[in-house]
Amino acid sequence: MKEQSKEKLTGSIVRQRMEELAPPALAESWDNVGWQVGGDTVEVRAILVSLDVDQEVVEEAARHRATLIVAHHPILFRGLKRIDPTTYQGGMLRRLLCEDISVFAAHTNLDAVRGGVNDALAEVLGLVPTHPLQAVRGAPEGWGFGAVCEMDSVTTEEMVRRVVQALGVAQPRVTRGRGATPQHQRVALLGGSGASMIDDALRAGCTLYITGEVKYHEAQDAARAGLTLIEAGHFHSERPVLRRLVDWLAPLGVPIVESTQVTSPFEADWKEGVG
Repeated sequence: MKEQSKEKLTGSIVRQRMEELAPPALAESWDNVGWQVGGDTVEVRAILVSLDVDQEVVEEAARHRATLIVAHHPILFRGLKRIDPTTYQGGMLRRLLCEDISVFAAHTNLDAVRGGVNDALAEVLGLVPTHPLQAVRGAPEGWGFGAVCEMDSVTTEEMVRRVVQALGVAQPRVTRGRGATPQHQRVALLGGSGASMIDDALRAGCTLYITGEVKYHEAQDAARAGLTLIEAGHFHSERPVLRRLVDWLAPLGVPIVESTQVTSPFEADWKEGVG
């Protein structure tokens, strides 16, 4: 793709570039991907990429003079009936509009593609995906949610060490499967919330599942089924994709900045920072 630096970059060009990476048709039916604030006609002078959009991220975008935030998580999931600037969300939307900053989101469509969230997570952990945990109907072969990775052998302790070093997690939560082997040759992973694919990991013959987070009872069920879990945290398990987004958008010819904001609500993540 030719760089666009010699002419005005519009939102439509950025949207087309993002849809080439993460086609919106792959998004889950409940999801809200694409433009959240702004649209195809906006002028894009610099881009900030971030997992989330909160008031600190908006401030960061303003400092970098970014007129577009490309985010993983949408800021609008339900139809708005009122914007109250005295609320957190209303104040943030007001700031975005006043600063002339647009927002574009690629969420479950970025989860489902090759080169997306799960490939980025696998790469930093030194794993090589062979196929998805759950295929997406109508998508190219090898695309889907999560990933199954095969290797000669790796211990739970070694994978915990990789999670700590590669993702900057102080203390991943580990749930050891009942009667599980200490050596793993088939590992499942899913960035973000992974409880819904525990059964997929078991059906795939995995003995270790690395994900962002699962709930209490789902972790119990996984352990009883013999599946060991490593929870790296939602924020940390998805953050590796930001570097891929920076690289993907670089040919557009405007400054592309990776957010340094820790948008996780958990205090342990604030203390660790993003490393």
